[in-house]
Amino acid sequence: MAFETVPSEGLDAADTSQIIAMAWDDSTSFEAIALNYGLNEAQVIALMRQHLKARSFQVWRMRVRGNSRKHAVKQARQSARIQAAPSPALVDSTDEFQLRESPALKPEGRV
Repeated sequence: MAFETVPSEGLDAADTSQIIAMAWDDSTSFEAIALNYGLNEAQVIALMRQHLKARSFQVWRMRVRGNSRKHAVKQARQSARIQAAPSPALVDSTDEFQLRESPALKPEGRV
């Protein structure tokens, strides 16, 4: 099985650390890493394999493999489903639940 190599030119320790942090973050897509650092998904995977302990890499791969949020296109589709417009019944429910005056807050002499 041939693994893609990570381009070492232009990546210092701080960049490598930042890429690893972005890759661990579920909300950061591979496309965002590519825009910032020019590494495609295969190169990010190779970098993670090279710099993480074997078990940490395995745990990360298990998380990423089933995580559609790591791809911007899939993330946009998923958030569009989640952010559907609320139903009008939920938006204007002020008539259903009228607030009652608390007996403890009633002024003296009023019943």
